[in-house]
Amino acid sequence: MGIDDPASSGETPTGDGSQSLDSGSAAERSDDLAAYARSHSASAILADLGKLLPDRRVTVGEMVDALGGAGIGLTILMLALPSFIPVPGLPTGVVFGTALAILALQVMLGADRLILPERLRRFSMPREPVVKGGLWIAPWFRRVEWMLRPRLPALSGRIARFVLALPILVHAVMILLPIPLGNQLPALAVIAFAFGLIERDGLAVLAGAFLSFIAVAWNGAIVFFSAELSLMAYRWTTALAETF
Repeated sequence: MGIDDPASSGETPTGDGSQSLDSGSAAERSDDLAAYARSHSASAILADLGKLLPDRRVTVGEMVDALGGAGIGLTILMLALPSFIPVPGLPTGVVFGTALAILALQVMLGADRLILPERLRRFSMPREPVVKGGLWIAPWFRRVEWMLRPRLPALSGRIARFVLALPILVHAVMILLPIPLGNQLPALAVIAFAFGLIERDGLAVLAGAFLSFIAVAWNGAIVFFSAELSLMAYRWTTALAETF
């Protein structure tokens, strides 16, 4: 199977077909999770995070090691999700935006797997909000997945992956910057690109390109009006100070 091959099963596993990965060493659990990720859809993985993540905290390094074997597309998807559904109290935008930026740069250089700095790999999140977020978004992903199918191969093949690395890098920078309400649209565009790579669906890639324009315009407008408001506030306080 290629690094961006689609998952071979689009069905969400039932309790009888899923096994908890709570035994064995961390390396063994990572291998088991990678094998599971290769054979199940994104919605099935999200719905079963409670069984797939037995530890009380989840590190970025463990996530990337496990998903890397299932393809760059799935890794991109899982790195974009925490920015789309942020975990309260954690700098998910900075951490996962940085990880996405590093991934995009490495894809431009021809890498098949993501290599992260050790400090970023050690960043961890509590398991409970991750599992709850997966359960919340899995039904929405399931509705999207049935519409996806291989089409427009020129937009989702290996060459396209290098081209898409550039807009993913731009979105990653927007995600990691502290722009109010600026994470969701870039993350959504990256999610669309990821679905296109996973399912080899060029139409999903085009949807990601459309969302990219909207995300850039939205964040650009936020930065512009924020700067204008700051300038107005500065002029007002300066005029007030001169009055006294």
